[in-house]
Amino acid sequence: MNNIIADHPEEFRYLILALQRQGNRQLNALFSQLELTNSQAEAIEIIGTYGPMSTREVGDYLICESGSPSRLLATLAEKRLTMTSQSAEDKRITLHALTPAGREMTTAITNLKREFHEGIRTTLKNAPSAHPQDILTQLTHLLTDPSLSAAMQKRYPHLFDKLPPPASAEKTKP
Repeated sequence: MNNIIADHPEEFRYLILALQRQGNRQLNALFSQLELTNSQAEAIEIIGTYGPMSTREVGDYLICESGSPSRLLATLAEKRLTMTSQSAEDKRITLHALTPAGREMTTAITNLKREFHEGIRTTLKNAPSAHPQDILTQLTHLLTDPSLSAAMQKRYPHLFDKLPPPASAEKTKP
């Protein structure tokens, strides 16, 4: 099969979606150690880097969520990781800043993300050498979440042609 990416836009789109979901699941599992979601961790990082900032400004920087981050920011304030104040220039604007606990949390978030990114880095280094000149197979190689991989394999089995069978499938062979 020809795995030129331009010849398979639907597969590409779903692979990206599956990889994004896989990453979110993994990050949410990591951040649950801190009693945070991926979105909450991202908001803390943004406020820590660019704050104090308005609700709208936080929303302009967020990638994990679309729309207004009001509920997200309210949750961070309830957890005492952020504090709010009114803008001196415009009393209608609420500013968000990190509390001392929020600043401590940024260190923990950074450490967990470093570990997470190191795992991704290792996988990304291996994919091209295992499947040179075949970006679709490289992307499929990155998909390790069993349920997402199974769903993709049911819909697009040809994407898995060049990959070794999963370890569990090898054990069940006679």
